[in-house]
Amino acid sequence: MLLWTVMPIELVLDGTEKLAAYEEIDYAGLRVQVERFGTDQCRIVRVMSTEPQDFLRSEVQPGTVLTYRPVLTNI
Repeated sequence: MLLWTVMPIELVLDGTEKLAAYEEIDYAGLRVQVERFGTDQCRIVRVMSTEPQDFLRSEVQPGTVLTYRPVLTNI
C-alpha cells in the first residue's frame, strides 16, 4: 500500500500500537465479538447476527461485561 500525505509519518501511525485485540465467541446462542480487559473478563463489542431481534436482547448488548471462562474441547 502506498500513502501520499504531507503529514509526518509519526502522526499518521500514532495510536496504531494501541489497537485492541478482539475475538469472536459464542454466548447466549449468538456469535459476539469481545474485547478482553482482564484475565477472566471481557466486554461485548459487537453482536454478529443478521436477525434484528437479536439486537434487542439485553444480555448481549455492546458494553456488557462477561466473565471469561474458555471452554477446552477435545479435538
